[in-house]
Amino acid sequence: MGFVQRWFGFNGWKEMSTRGNILASIMYRIFFVAGLAAAIMTYTFASGGEDPSAVWICVVGLVWFLAFQFMVNLVFVNGSR
Repeated sequence: MGFVQRWFGFNGWKEMSTRGNILASIMYRIFFVAGLAAAIMTYTFASGGEDPSAVWICVVGLVWFLAFQFMVNLVFVNGSR
């Protein structure tokens, strides 16, 4: 498994689903959506309060997605080693 797959892949979600804790999976998804909303609002505030373009919303979303995937993989896969 390569560096990108190990830290940013979906192995954390697979590990979480094999443990069978549905509540944890739901909470992580709610945290993802809340974090995405907070990231977009923070970017909007930092850029002067103007409405961001769709391109920048996608960039902020991609950065948040990668950070969130890193966190999930750190907690469920790579942190236990």
